Amino acid sequence: MPDLFVWYHADAALEPELKAWLRSVQSELGVQGSLYIRGNEPQITFMEMFPHIESATIVRIEALANKTPCFDDIRRNCESFEKVKPDD
Repeated sequence: MPDLFVWYHADAALEPELKAWLRSVQSELGVQGSLYIRGNEPQITFMEMFPHIESATIVRIEALANKTPCFDDIRRNCESFEKVKPDD
């Protein structure tokens, strides 16, 4: 199964709400995610990472995000990748 990476630009002050968002994803969907940050004001990039999830779960995560007020003015960019297995 692929890993999901969701990145977006947001104000650094939003970090506590984004942490709460990940807790809600875990409680409502049973999916554990991690939050990453890069950059300095005003160009902060956040990235959520959800390992080994199915396409249907990606749809559920984004449906939940669409109902979450902290994302009202944020464009979420979703990308999924499968890890390349090493040669034997």
